[in-house]
Amino acid sequence: MYSFIEKSLSFFKKESFQDFLEIIRLKFHLNFAFVILGAASFAPQIDVGLIFSLLVMYVSFNVCLYGGIYTINAITDFEKDSKHPLKKNRPLPSGRISKQSASLLAVCLITIGLLFGFFYFGTNIGLIYIAFIGINLFYSLIARNIPYLELFVNAITMPTRLLMGTFLVADGFVPILLMFGAFCMGIGFLSVRRIVEKDIENWTESRPALKAYQGNIMLWTQLVFFIGLLFAFKFDPFIERTFIGYLSMTIYYVIFCLGVHISQPIRRYWRHFYGY
Repeated sequence: MYSFIEKSLSFFKKESFQDFLEIIRLKFHLNFAFVILGAASFAPQIDVGLIFSLLVMYVSFNVCLYGGIYTINAITDFEKDSKHPLKKNRPLPSGRISKQSASLLAVCLITIGLLFGFFYFGTNIGLIYIAFIGINLFYSLIARNIPYLELFVNAITMPTRLLMGTFLVADGFVPILLMFGAFCMGIGFLSVRRIVEKDIENWTESRPALKAYQGNIMLWTQLVFFIGLLFAFKFDPFIERTFIGYLSMTIYYVIFCLGVHISQPIRRYWRHFYGY
């Protein structure tokens, strides 16, 4: 028993902190911007109280809840990652972090995240936290190897993040067109990863669904959903509140999502970002 506890607490040693940051995928936390967008668009005013609430939500959601989900994904992908030329160097398959430590970490992080979701933010946000667990389980167990479904399931987390930010300041209010715009943004952003993954050797091992994305299909997918983003931008009845959000998403989409097809520096940036 003592040996198990000692191994499990290895995460809290100084030399394991970098592995901890890697396993919770800190670099992917930029998607918290959708939470901020939802809150900033509909808050009566942006004050210290709102900033503090967003900080607590970031820690409880991105660091704790999603950190636990990412850790579970690392455990379930252990065998596959161990055989991958790049992913075998990740904390779990490399042996730097044990499965026991990772399992305990996942349970602790998800529990802390849910407690904050329900008891600090209330039932609606707590239920959204649970929805994220459900979405990720559906993705991991069913959708991940099904072309397009895996893309859409991943993208649905973007408007759900936005809704969570909206509920923080206007509980129960659902900005439908802004959420649709966030979904379109998600498709464009997530398509980029599928595009650059096909640049690497043995890319089918990285994501089997890639075999279905032949030719320029990802470009056309991005263009269709870019039009969807512009549609939401044009007809959103709350445009006075959401204008900056739409403008930011549109500029980002053009430069970093569509730009991957014409700019080698942007393509290299994404390959570096995803570790390819």
